[in-house]
This record gives sequence, structure tokens and C-alpha cells, in this order.
Amino acid sequence: MDKENLSFKLCQNCQQEILLSNRFCNHCGKSQLEIDKQVHENKWLSLQQVALFFTIEVLCCASSFLIEEHNLFTLYFLDAIMAISAIAFFGYSWIENKIILKWPNFSFLKLTGLIIATILTSVVVTFLVNHLNRDFLHKDLSYYSIFEFHKYGRYLMFASMALYPAIFEELAYRGYLMQKLLTVVDEKEAVYISSVLFFIIHFSFLSIFWLLPFALFLGYLRIKTKTIWYGVFVHFFFNLTACFLDLYPLEDLYKMIF
Repeated sequence: MDKENLSFKLCQNCQQEILLSNRFCNHCGKSQLEIDKQVHENKWLSLQQVALFFTIEVLCCASSFLIEEHNLFTLYFLDAIMAISAIAFFGYSWIENKIILKWPNFSFLKLTGLIIATILTSVVVTFLVNHLNRDFLHKDLSYYSIFEFHKYGRYLMFASMALYPAIFEELAYRGYLMQKLLTVVDEKEAVYISSVLFFIIHFSFLSIFWLLPFALFLGYLRIKTKTIWYGVFVHFFFNLTACFLDLYPLEDLYKMIF
């Protein structure tokens, strides 16, 4: 029979081409049925782990809405739980996850360009968010309000609102979660799913116009560069700029300059 009329697939063990109808690989001898069964079991296990991880994330974020008066203790307590969860899940699959902690093909020029673009984007988003909050919620939201009574309130705000999310949210969503999803779906679907889950845990519908695109960009950056570090820097400078503008609003900066 002409080879062009035959259907082929790759053996999931040795990656050699075999006939689609073959139950055993004629190169390595592995049973394709057993391999398929193991693949499905691994995918199901990955989905269970993702569900468990995301449940912990949702419970921590949702519980913050049940607290009548937020303070630094409750804030850092919930942050600690989510940080420990991210580290624990990431470490549990260390062999498959450690590769994204490397920084292949590091480019200072690319990093600088991303940081500058991130700062400018954060300025625009912060300006629009402030106006949306005033027009629709009729109130001003401030990151600093929970920290202002502490002697080192500004430093604590930068650590909690900029440094913590940049490290642990990237480790969790563009790190552990995306690595698990890539064992179940393709790269594009992994970016979409992880981005939607990242948006959900923020419990802010009004932020959909910027938070979801931001998450999609971080996911794309993670896939494209094969590392979480560009995303860590982008995330950090985006939030850092928002924190800085919370302390020094654009209107005040404009008056100071002009």
C-alpha cells in the first residue's frame, strides 16, 4: 500500500512515527494503549491539583470580604497562606517547574523596554481606574489607607502591593498553574485559562477591562520567553507605579511640575 495513503502518529514513548492502527510501537515495543491510559491519568491528576490549588486561592481571597475591618495582621496572614500555597505546589512539582526559574536569552534591552512600557501603561490604567471608581462607585479607593497608621507604612505598602504579587502571583499563575495546564491543553489555551483564573481571584468585575488583558500579556510573555522573570519585573513595576500614584496622584504631580 502507498505510504501516502496511510495514517501515522508519533509513539508517545520514543516519538517515532508509527501507523495509527498500531497497538505497539515497532521501534521501542511500548503498548500504545498503556501509554494513552497513563497520559489520561496524568492529565486527570494535573486537573485535580489545579482545582485544589485554585480552591485555596479562592477561599483566601473570598474570606477577605467576610472581614469587617481589615488591618495589617489579616492582610499579611492571608498573604502568607497564599504564598505558602504557591511555594508548596510549585515545589511539589519541582522537577517539571524548575526550568522556568532559569532565564534563557536574557536581554537587558528587552527588559528595559518592557519596564518603560509597563510604567506608562500603569499610569494610564491608574488614571482610568480612579475615574471609574469616582463615576460608578462614587468613592476614592486607596491602597495606602490600611498602611498609613504604621511608622513604615509606605514601605509595607510597596512590599505588600508590589513585591509580593510580583513574586508569588507569578510563581503561582504563570509558574505552577501554567505548567500544570500545559500538560492538559495547548499553549494558547493554557494562557487563556490561567488568565481567566487570575482575573477571578481578584473579585473585581470593574477591572476586567485592564486586569484580564494584563494577565493575558503576562501569560504570553511567559510562553514566549520560557521564564517567569520578565513577568515578575513587569508585574512589579506595574503595581509599584500604581502604589506611587496612590501616594502622589497625577493631579498633585501636575501641580508640582507646572
